[in-house]
Amino acid sequence: MSLRAALDALSARGERSAQLARNEVSAPVLGGVVQANIIDEVTVVSTAPARMKRPRQLPPAPHGFVNRRGEIDRIEAAAAGGGGRGAAIVVLSGMAGVGKTACALQWAHRHADRFDGGHLFADLDGYRHHGGIAVTDVAGAFLRALGVPWDYIPPDLPERVALFRSLTARSRVLVVLDGADHAAQIRSLVPTSPGSVVLATSRRRLSGLAIDGAHTVELGPLDDEHGATLVAHMVRDDRVRSEPTATRRLVGLCAGLPIALRVVGAELGRLERWTVARYAQHLSDDRQRLSRLSVEGDHLVEHVFDAAYDDLSAGARRMYRVLGLHPGGDFDAGVASAMAGTTTADAEEQLAVLRGVNLVEEHVADRYRFHGLVRLHALHRAERESAAEREAVERRAVEWYLLGAAAADRAVLGPARWRLADHDLRAWPRPFDAGSGMEWFETERTNLLAAVRLASRIGHHTAAWQLCEALWAFYHSRKHYADWIEAHRIGVESAAAVGARAAECRLRNQLARAHVELRDFEAARTELSRSERVIADNGLGRAMVHESYGLLLREQERYDDAAREFESALVISRRLGDPRAIGVQAYQFGDALVRAGKAALALPVLEEARRLLERLRDEMSTARVHIALGRAYEALRRVADARRVLTAAIVTTRSRRQPVKEAQALEVMVVIAREQRDEDLFRDSAQRLYELYRDAGNPRSAEVLRWFGSRG
Repeated sequence: MSLRAALDALSARGERSAQLARNEVSAPVLGGVVQANIIDEVTVVSTAPARMKRPRQLPPAPHGFVNRRGEIDRIEAAAAGGGGRGAAIVVLSGMAGVGKTACALQWAHRHADRFDGGHLFADLDGYRHHGGIAVTDVAGAFLRALGVPWDYIPPDLPERVALFRSLTARSRVLVVLDGADHAAQIRSLVPTSPGSVVLATSRRRLSGLAIDGAHTVELGPLDDEHGATLVAHMVRDDRVRSEPTATRRLVGLCAGLPIALRVVGAELGRLERWTVARYAQHLSDDRQRLSRLSVEGDHLVEHVFDAAYDDLSAGARRMYRVLGLHPGGDFDAGVASAMAGTTTADAEEQLAVLRGVNLVEEHVADRYRFHGLVRLHALHRAERESAAEREAVERRAVEWYLLGAAAADRAVLGPARWRLADHDLRAWPRPFDAGSGMEWFETERTNLLAAVRLASRIGHHTAAWQLCEALWAFYHSRKHYADWIEAHRIGVESAAAVGARAAECRLRNQLARAHVELRDFEAARTELSRSERVIADNGLGRAMVHESYGLLLREQERYDDAAREFESALVISRRLGDPRAIGVQAYQFGDALVRAGKAALALPVLEEARRLLERLRDEMSTARVHIALGRAYEALRRVADARRVLTAAIVTTRSRRQPVKEAQALEVMVVIAREQRDEDLFRDSAQRLYELYRDAGNPRSAEVLRWFGSRG
């Protein structure tokens, strides 16, 4: 029976001919499928898509590309890491304008031949709608580039992704995604074929891609050498090569940011009669630099930073503006929270956001800083706030550093020290001991000086002189003389501005001490003379002036005259009944007597100082007394006593991070070791003394090294 006869028979029995229709498709189909019941004859007309294309979508390789060897090598290592497991994912992360796209294209062009399936490129900014990127459109564009007609491209993202992966499953494909915002944008466009590579650039770190096996390559600014090379590539004459010093300055003003350096190169090419030095001077004004980094009126650098800023949440934008007013070079979450008037936890969260988009850098653990040009942009944004709001933020910054300095000062010098300012330290969040207090001073050194400057500039004069008072513990110990002198000159002016005569007297004394140690005796006498004019009836201030004159005379090796000044200071202190002042002036008096060759007379004075200061638990002042006692005992040939007190001084000064005083104790110990021919004591003391001198940059380190040679 023929097929037609069979169907007629079934139809006659009332059977539904549809039961013979079968739903089978034996191969993947692009487009629709038509199901029919009974077909006598089929004429097939091919409407299948054309053969899969091998796109070559990479933009041209960057012109004048320099350096980045390390980054290119890391990209290559990461790209090879996919092995047989599927496509490798590499994210180039860095701040806006740092050259991420140029670096990605440089690598892509070098290795283009290895991708037999072609190269796909998407500038994701072109697919941005309502703040987000339309990944569905990107996937559609990639399918079209691979040869799929629009009529055959599915409407939804999951279907487009499935088709994309099917088409690229058997060939090596390079996918370059420029300007990704989120990990999901990249995940959707990853081929499954081994040997394929997805190379994405992003201002964000996209750390969530780590679960996909992605590798992140961080890009930073160019160094001076390579920054100059980049500019030279764009300037056809020899101005860059003939002005190396000015070129280095120019690179520094651009902080090595490639987009800024390209603007500089373009402008130098246009301004043919300008020297490099003249153009560097043109950019030297911090407040004008961003606006002047433009090409034919197009503020390219500022626009790049504006785009990064506009992508932030409201909270992150405010933190960015607030930190633009920070007076120093780097900062932690503590001062950020104080300036913003938020909790530390909130400040840490916003700093994490800014770090995540590379607007701040965490250069050491828990400490952040801006790139130079980003800092200028943040300041420009902050200047759009009202003057009152800006001043409130700056005052909070000053008061944060003042409170920290006061807490560290109390930890280092103890509570018994005479202080004019009284601070409620309960608001300071971290407890200090003497060692951690000195470490905090050192860490915040540049910020503390900047805070003194800022306090004076905004008229917060009381905070300015109080900061200087609190910084005495640091400057006197670590000998940062330039900071010491500048801060105290400002502090003196601020104290005078608010009529704080006792504070002015004290700060002039502290300033005189710096000049004494630098052996600028005339400047020291000038400050002490001015200090005497504002003493008024302040007894401790008068004692302090006598002490400073004594130190001046001691440095001039006029030891008997120095002893008389210290004795006058001691008499005043006894009359005032201040036990710490008595202890300190007794120490100074006794030390001068030892230097004058009167060690026997010095001993009872120094023992009185030791008892008083030990009773006050002033460990650092006690250590100073022990050093003077060590000198006295050595002069009197009481070696065992000398070793005992010097050992105590070394232990205290080392634990309290006081290298200058530790070195003074070791110098006496070395003398004793030589006199006693104690090789072990000499070796241990001289080795430690060498380390202290070396770390401080003291030229005497070479002399100590010669000691070892002379004994070898």
